[in-house]
Formats: sequence, C-alpha cells, structure tokens
Amino acid sequence: MMRSTLLLILSMSFHSLMASDGKDKELEIRILISKNSQATFNTYGNVIVSDYSGRKFRLIPNATYIAKADSENFLYLSKEKLSSPVDFFIPDGKNFLKVNGRKYKGKLRAISHRDGSLIIIEELPFEKYLLGVLSCEMGPNWPIEALKAQAVASRTYAARLLNKGREYDVENDTSHQVYTGLEKINTNIIEAVNSTKGEVLYYNGRMITAFFHACCGGRTTTPSAAFQGNIIKPLRGVIDPYCKTSNHYEWDITLTESDILRMIQSRGSTALKLKGIRIYSKDKSGRAIKLEFKTDRSNFRMKANDVRKYFGNFEFKSTFITRIKKTNKGYIFYGKGWGHGVGMCQEGAKNMARKGYSYKRILSFYYPGARITDMEKFFAQ
Repeated sequence: MMRSTLLLILSMSFHSLMASDGKDKELEIRILISKNSQATFNTYGNVIVSDYSGRKFRLIPNATYIAKADSENFLYLSKEKLSSPVDFFIPDGKNFLKVNGRKYKGKLRAISHRDGSLIIIEELPFEKYLLGVLSCEMGPNWPIEALKAQAVASRTYAARLLNKGREYDVENDTSHQVYTGLEKINTNIIEAVNSTKGEVLYYNGRMITAFFHACCGGRTTTPSAAFQGNIIKPLRGVIDPYCKTSNHYEWDITLTESDILRMIQSRGSTALKLKGIRIYSKDKSGRAIKLEFKTDRSNFRMKANDVRKYFGNFEFKSTFITRIKKTNKGYIFYGKGWGHGVGMCQEGAKNMARKGYSYKRILSFYYPGARITDMEKFFAQ
C-alpha cells in the first residue's frame, strides 16, 4: 500500500553521505535497467534522494513509490514533482532498492526525456556488475572454469563500451549482455569474478570486442557475417567440436505460409502466394546471409537476420539454417546453434571446462591470438 507521507526532508548534507572514504575510486559502469513511461520503486532500509535542483530527501523504508516522466526537466516520484535527473543513494551496503521487482544496490538515477520516457540507470563498481552478468549469462551452477572464461569475456565486452559522453554505458538485455541486478549469486560466481579481477582480452594493443553466444552449432563465425564489425584474428571463427551435446545444437521451427507472406508483405512484397524458399547466400561458416522467397509476383530476398528477428530470436534460434522443407502446414526450417555465432560459444565453454580445460585455454580456443592483460592498462588515470 502507498504511504500517505512519501518523502521526508533531510536535515543532513546529502554530499556528506556520499563522501569518499579515502580509498581510490574503483572503475564504475552505468547500466540502463529500465526505459518506459514509469517505474516502480520499493524501498528496503534507508534510501536518500537528491534531485537536480539540489533538494534532498530520505525515502520511507518499506514503501512503494511510482516514478513517472513529466517533461524533459521534471518527473514525479509518486505525488512529489522533482527536477530531473533524480539520484537515489543507498548509504548502508546491507540495504537495497527494488526497481520493477528487481533488486539493485548501486547508485540509481532517474531521467525524464522529452519523448515521455523515463530511464533508470544503475551505477556500480565494474566488478560487482560482472557478478550480476554471470548469474544471468551462465548461471551459478556452471563449471568454475567456464564461469571464469565468461567473466573475462564479459569484462572485456563491457569495458569496450564505457563512454562518459553518453547517459549510460550498457543496456541490461541481449543488446549488450543480460544483467538483472545482484541476485542468484553464489560462491562460484564470486570466485570466478574475483580470481580474474581486472583481466581483459586484447589483440594488437587494443581490447577486442569479446562477443559470445549460447551455442554455435559446431562453428563460430565473424562479426561481419552476423552484424557490423571488423574481422580480426581472434574473431575469424573456429570449428567447434565441444557443443555437440547441447540441447541447442540442433533446432527446427515450422512457419505457416500465411505467416511468411505477412512477413515479406510487411517488407514491401506484393505477393499473394508463396511457391518456395531457398537459402540465397551463406557466409564461410555456413550461416545464411539472405533467403529468397519465390512468389506469384516475383522473387523476394530478405536478410536471414531480419527473418530471425521477425519470428523471434528464441524461436528462430540462429541463421545457421541447414535445410528448408515444404510441408502441408507450411515450411520447416532446420538449423544449428543459438545466437549470432560470434566469439565464445557458452555451451562449448561449459563442456571444455567439464573436460578439464582451464579458462585461459577456453579463451585462447574461442579468441585465437588474443592475450590477457589488466584493464588498468587501458584506463590509467
């Protein structure tokens, strides 16, 4: 239930609460955790709020607040109109704040935009962010050496995206890497992050973009084949014998003729009947680049990635299409792997770890030619 008194004015200085303890500041990262017209906040313990005008408040513990966008310069926190941006700070490390039902412990910022959207950004130390990434991208019960490999890959990937010129550095979904706060973290994940602290992958003096995906289906591919990206030696693709036992190694999906027609019509085709589908072009790994649809009007071509996005990346698992079969119900697409196929295959890394390979060997297999160094080398003050 919403409290009637929503905000308590602070008599103490907000800045004194955030004063440095004298230790060197750890590198931090800003994650976009919500983008909508509003967000729900649940307080657990002390939470301090400061808006752009300098007003400072203590939120009531164990209360619910609804934040809504008002204009580019203002937002509402329940009934209180505040100047955007609004910062939320948790002074006691044991407490936390829930945003849309998920638990966060970092500094949070709410920003109202001209288009009516309200974005919520969490800022926290880089290594703590990785704890949350590993719990989502692999899971707490994966083999420790696979978790270590993921920690290095995720750290490298995120470090490449740090940019003070933007409102935030990374998004919390598959646009970058999945992060849902600091939950489902166990000793394995903590060990994986702590034992590889600061380690990143580099090649020719620069950190690589350490892409990864769920399952490659037997062969990884290049960034240019899956999306925009430079081809360097660590990302040229490898033949992978380690993910064959994965449930995602092979897949199939049945699409009706009417669904396929709707898709190509939404892209400009005037077709009323579908006569056949074929793979028009492939990359070197065997993944489809373009599909050709034979229709009653003319042949229509679409990027395989666009077809996959249209039908959903969870159902249409990859562009590694091995066969297309016409049936009475429509067309069956058979394929391999799950994800874009660039960089480290997580299922392969899991099986390499089970076979006794170290995380460094796993990384050298999926990113051949890349070396490990400390990220401080790239972020020296």
